[in-house]
Amino acid sequence: MILLAGFLEVVFKALVLVGFVLATGGVAFGVGVLRPLRSRVPASMLARTLALVALGGGAVLIFQLATLLIEPWALADELGRWPVAEFLATRFARAGLAHAAVGGVLAMGALWARARAGRGASWALLASGAGLLAATGAPLVHGASRLEGAAALATITVVHQVAAGIWAGGLVHLLAQRPLCRDGLGAPETWAAMVSRFSRLAVSGVLVIGATGALLGWRYIATTSGLVGTAYGAMVLTKVALMGAALVLGAGNFLAAMRWRSRGATAGEAEMVRSRVEAETGIVLVIVLAAAALTSQPPAVDVREKATPREVAEMFAPKPVRLAPPPYREMVATAAPTLDPYALPGPFDSAQSNFNHNIAGLLVIVVALGALLDRSGKVPAARHWPLAFLALAAFMLILAEPNGWPFGPEGLFETLLAPSALLHRVATALVVALAVFEWRVRVGGLAATRWRFAFPSLALVGGALLLTHSHSVLAAKRIYLIEVSHNAIGFLAVLIGIARWLELRSPDGAARRRYGLVWPACMALVGLVLVFYREL
Repeated sequence: MILLAGFLEVVFKALVLVGFVLATGGVAFGVGVLRPLRSRVPASMLARTLALVALGGGAVLIFQLATLLIEPWALADELGRWPVAEFLATRFARAGLAHAAVGGVLAMGALWARARAGRGASWALLASGAGLLAATGAPLVHGASRLEGAAALATITVVHQVAAGIWAGGLVHLLAQRPLCRDGLGAPETWAAMVSRFSRLAVSGVLVIGATGALLGWRYIATTSGLVGTAYGAMVLTKVALMGAALVLGAGNFLAAMRWRSRGATAGEAEMVRSRVEAETGIVLVIVLAAAALTSQPPAVDVREKATPREVAEMFAPKPVRLAPPPYREMVATAAPTLDPYALPGPFDSAQSNFNHNIAGLLVIVVALGALLDRSGKVPAARHWPLAFLALAAFMLILAEPNGWPFGPEGLFETLLAPSALLHRVATALVVALAVFEWRVRVGGLAATRWRFAFPSLALVGGALLLTHSHSVLAAKRIYLIEVSHNAIGFLAVLIGIARWLELRSPDGAARRRYGLVWPACMALVGLVLVFYREL
């Protein structure tokens, strides 16, 4: 169970972080945005924010407890029983229980404040609860386990997380208020006022994130080789790149808010800001998930075997494409067992992996070219381009895993205990869903419904999965060189989802055309990364 346990631990940690930013960000949003506007904010807005704070606190409670259960479950394979009592005696378990308990108390406090419509000392008590939630999370971070400077590193990490909550969680709460900013509930000007106040709050959060992130990076990464040559450093670079994309969108909203303070907001500008807030929220939630994955990696300073920049660059350099799989019988006979986390790859495993990625890359390029032809309007049949995804899904299902179901000796359900096999199956399902829903949008059946957002949403989910899963419990250089290309694909998948979302949501025709070119270009880049993929 160790492979599945490790994957689920990352998932649960991610959900704990999402709950944390939702709860702390909601309290900051309530204190910094809603309370100063209380004379023009209806009760429904306060109630919605407090309900989301309660949801965040409840998520911390549930998923922190789930994270704690993972540890004795993983040890049960070796011991033949769940060592619950021994585990609960550890400092880590006690800290986790305290963090979960405070999350539950904060959730109940938010519901109590909601019943009181946020009157009296409600927000002060909630702010205290959010501070206690952050403090109880300190013993659970990387810094708390360091031999030197543990207290300082844990404190910096907590400040970093709170700042992330102000920005990421605040974005979720801002977006949640948008539907209420209509006539009869909240004047349209209320939206402009909230964006203006939140923009200033977000700037302070981003500045603190940058400062604390730099300090943590200096301590955990230290060198260029640690930044480029380890999984920890590569994930930090991916987070920085995602943050840069989010800040571009946030800067547009900040400038719009400055203009609104002098001359008010037009309907078109308000819609443009809303679309950018939606896209920025999607990116920051992926960043939160990536941050959870980062906690499962040893800091770069602790990794002895680092890849060189040349080795990393070689993973993306052009290479001959492998168009044929290895011999089937020999491949199945020598393949490493899917459920053995410590099994070394067989002689044909790398060849099969190269074949899988290279062929998948060619198919993705075909899809991207079809999307670009469709945009040109000169080839009517090109509107059916999403159906090319079905060829990719068929390849992934039938040929990509020769030792697994449907033709290999390993059964479907037993291999789902391995995260790599599970994620490959999930990826196949996502590709089928992309094909079906986007094709129905292109041929007109779903173009005017919410299903048109299936493509960007699934692209974001796929990118998040790539950025949160790991191939191995070992921090080996070979494994990192495999994962670094997956980080690039995950980042590009997020850009695909965001650009497509903005193409659908932006009121400006010129902006829609620009975004409509960005996501097929990113898809073509995904194809190139896959085509040039090579396991060394």
